[in-house]
Amino acid sequence: MRPLILLALGALLLVGCAQENGELRVLPLAYQALDPERMEAIFLERSNLQMASAQPQPGVSALEALAADQADLALIENSTPFTGGIRAVLPAYKSVMHLLVREGVAAESAASLLGTAAIHVANDSLAGKTFIRMAARRRGFDEDDIRFVDQVDDDTQLIVYFGPIAPDTTLWYHPGFRLASMGDGDQDASRHLKGFSYILPQMQPAVIPQRTYDLPGNEVPLATLQVDMLLVTRKQVPETQIYELTRTLIEQKQRFMAIAPAVFSGLNEAFDPLSLNFPLHPGARRFLERDEPSLLERYAEMINMLVYIGVLLLTGLAAAARWRARRKKDRADVFYARVLAIRERARDGEQGGLLSELDSLEREAFQMLIDEKLSADESFRIFTDLLERTRADLMS
Repeated sequence: MRPLILLALGALLLVGCAQENGELRVLPLAYQALDPERMEAIFLERSNLQMASAQPQPGVSALEALAADQADLALIENSTPFTGGIRAVLPAYKSVMHLLVREGVAAESAASLLGTAAIHVANDSLAGKTFIRMAARRRGFDEDDIRFVDQVDDDTQLIVYFGPIAPDTTLWYHPGFRLASMGDGDQDASRHLKGFSYILPQMQPAVIPQRTYDLPGNEVPLATLQVDMLLVTRKQVPETQIYELTRTLIEQKQRFMAIAPAVFSGLNEAFDPLSLNFPLHPGARRFLERDEPSLLERYAEMINMLVYIGVLLLTGLAAAARWRARRKKDRADVFYARVLAIRERARDGEQGGLLSELDSLEREAFQMLIDEKLSADESFRIFTDLLERTRADLMS
């Protein structure tokens, strides 16, 4: 029996270590110059988590890779509709829309191209495609009129890229294009931005400041949209791993920012989980709520008040019970005195009618017992014994 117990304990320890120190497969972040070795070194040092690049099949989206167990972690836009089995870890950064129009296309005619131009959405971004569909619908085009292309070629007129504002990383830019703003003029841009944010609340207005990028079109501020990028995982990933992942990201934020400030500067544990399109993973929730007061602590004052009121009520009830018992005892004492008075009269020679008085006294006492004005306790038993002895003496 003992070897079996030791074997079972050893298996549990191995399973626990495997979950705690297991490998997490991360989908690479396109167009971002990250140093995976430096990032992995931080995780190994602070959490013993091992990070590896996921290798999904070509053409598979981040959500599809997670659902197919081809990856454990990915970054997706918060505008992505809820998908079963996917859980959020943390918001990572603000992903800003960069709208590129081919040189030679006037800004006022760019919107008219939505129904005819070839449009490339970088990373097959769902937020990017959602924006194009909404913009086309507002211009009176049908979705069937939109022509998305996988690669930028000579026919491509528009490019939509959602990503962090990172002036040093412009791998998404294609020569022959210029950055464009949403709408002409401040009022027109504001009208467009409000319209989109009303339709899709997860997308909020944003501005790319003037000369942020050394690229054509950014000589002026660019009105655009932004959406939160979420670090998400599979529901089946062990809670201990996600707890350690969340803890390391938050506690070592400065070190991660030194690797990629645009990607990690938005890490923040002070966010509203209800604003996310995906529920939090239990591991992330456990870390984020680590300092939250327990239920007992939150309601300590109320509990103290209830206990105090309860003690007062119990004390009052006990006092009332003692008072009532005392009243019943006082009534029994009255009956003692009346029986003793009858006995005294019998000694003085008054025999007539005393038995009738005893019978009447007995009926009165039992009626009060029925009415719960007397208690059937030791004092009442003493009364009945005294009554019977007095009756016997009178009849002798």
